[in-house]
Amino acid sequence: MRQGALTLMRDLPLFEGVADETLEALTYGALLQWFPRETRLFAEGEIPDFLHILVEGTAMLAGCDEAEQETVIDIVRPGDCFVPAAVLADAPYLMSARTLESSRILMLAAPVLRAQVARDHALALRVMSTLVGQCRGLVREVKNLKLRTTTQRLAAFILSQVDPSPQDEAEDGATVELPVSKRVLASRLGMTPEQLSRTFTKLTPHQLHVTGNTVRVRSVEQLRRHCNVGHPNGHHTS
Repeated sequence: MRQGALTLMRDLPLFEGVADETLEALTYGALLQWFPRETRLFAEGEIPDFLHILVEGTAMLAGCDEAEQETVIDIVRPGDCFVPAAVLADAPYLMSARTLESSRILMLAAPVLRAQVARDHALALRVMSTLVGQCRGLVREVKNLKLRTTTQRLAAFILSQVDPSPQDEAEDGATVELPVSKRVLASRLGMTPEQLSRTFTKLTPHQLHVTGNTVRVRSVEQLRRHCNVGHPNGHHTS
């Protein structure tokens, strides 16, 4: 198991440039497991035992109100780690996590991770870079919810899923597969499912066609201009 974890870690962005000695140390107490769909990985208020890193599949981070009504805070993709700030601070999670499909997850023991971050400068820089990226992503989300309309939020999310490779200007269209169900997407964008459905309908006359979870964008640039959405900076931008 440790050898399998070590092989995976060498390919993860979080550990880019980190010495093999440190990676080997991180495998002590590590687990590499498959989790079924809808598995709760940790709950809000728990103290982290592990840093969870998604290897395959899809998961989500969520918060609950006093009535236990859940709202999606973020969608976790392969290569992402779950709430590293709580793990490093040895502090309670401020949100819960669960899988949205069968998922393979690497779990690094929290005390081992903290010890190696304190010891290895390169690892500390990589973890810091991850924290900065997540912090900036959360700031963008707050701005989206406060400053953008539902139409702009949905358009921005769809555009963030478009392949960023250069496109032929004469072939400006794109096809996007929504990475999660529409129910989860609605919560992620701060809408009800009914609002999401109406928002898709509003965008239909403006270069967008939806069939199930497949979204066809007839003109990426026209959709950006119509919704006043700039080029995304990464897959978490919306």
